[in-house]
Amino acid sequence: MSKKVYLLWFGQTVSWTGSAMSFFAIGVWIFETTGKASALSTILFTVAIVGVITGPFGGVLADRFPRKKLIIIFDLIIAVLMCIICYLALNGMLTLTLLIPFALAFGIFEIAHWTTWSAFLGDVVKKNEVTKISALFESAEAISVLIGPIGGAFIYSFFGLTGVILVDIVTCLFGIATITFFKSKKVETKSKLNFKNVYFDLIEAYYWLKKQKGLLTLVLIFSFGNFLWGFTTVLIPPMILSFTDARGLGIVESSVGFAFLLGSVISLKLSDWLQGNLKIAIYCGLLGGLSLIFGSFRPSILLLCIHGIIAGVSGTVQYTISSGAWLAITNESIRGRALALRGTIAQMLRPLGVVIAGPLGDYLEFSYYPANSDFLSLLVGNGPGRGYAFLFFIVGVLYIFLWAINFNNKNLLSLSEQVREITSKNHF
Repeated sequence: MSKKVYLLWFGQTVSWTGSAMSFFAIGVWIFETTGKASALSTILFTVAIVGVITGPFGGVLADRFPRKKLIIIFDLIIAVLMCIICYLALNGMLTLTLLIPFALAFGIFEIAHWTTWSAFLGDVVKKNEVTKISALFESAEAISVLIGPIGGAFIYSFFGLTGVILVDIVTCLFGIATITFFKSKKVETKSKLNFKNVYFDLIEAYYWLKKQKGLLTLVLIFSFGNFLWGFTTVLIPPMILSFTDARGLGIVESSVGFAFLLGSVISLKLSDWLQGNLKIAIYCGLLGGLSLIFGSFRPSILLLCIHGIIAGVSGTVQYTISSGAWLAITNESIRGRALALRGTIAQMLRPLGVVIAGPLGDYLEFSYYPANSDFLSLLVGNGPGRGYAFLFFIVGVLYIFLWAINFNNKNLLSLSEQVREITSKNHF
């Protein structure tokens, strides 16, 4: 790959780390201000739902306008929004109610940014390098996940929310500067941008994806998989805090960040072998399910860290293979909308998993487990949090089942052959 790509990687690593810091700091501020986890859930749910709904429209923009310019515009809009939040916080005017419209805006512009960014990556490398660049930028995200909370906590402790946001703004501008070294490919469109043509653009992308049976099968599997992983987002904190303190939760979360980075390094080193290798993606899915079961066995930080490392590495490798396949098969004219549909379909069931996990986990923890502890203790151990662990175990079994029934899926096998054929031609 071109050396400029590594400059782009460095710039985005810095920018995404700054964003991770401010995201962490805002979460801490919300909890310190309200004392309720539900307040943070409200903000996160708002961002997620708005992103799912508006995501496809971001794809339309990515296919109609120069992607580099769009990324810069979206980044600048987000930076301006952060400046306003910083001003409100500095003057003691920031409230949870005021954060909700910002959450709506972030949901719109963040998903549009990521959709355009994903499409832009396919513009800057050759087809045979798409898996490698996916792995490279997975490492950038992994570094932001690993460093962001730590750096955000340190800055927040000394300078508060405003200090963290100012760092985020500076890193955002640095990331924008590195993008300017690249040229946007000209996008040819036959019609002006209006509601009617946006509708037709989305319909065109829908029919395109409908014909791509391999990609459609893959994203539907990920959709059900993300539904199950939505359960774990809710279950891990109460399951861990039932037998240890926040430090234990932090250790487990840090192990996941380390695993993301390790997985991206592995993907980068083995990118040529992983390219189009959907069998490896399936094996990674099976490993992820086994890690969930392993983490549920007993109340142990060590077991949960092992779960986090296995799940993080396998999930990163799996996502890299998937991203490489999408970048390989899509071309410049459809890539933005196709990747937007990919994100929407893949994430549309995750909020449902989050909503179900809470009440179902509470039922298993406080009603079902106490009534069946003699049997269930053999499976998930004794003590508080074991009802949540039992649901964790069930999610692991279902996740293994999801990938096992697709082990010899003909559409996935055809997708592997399709990607390898395209990437072997070594063209843009």
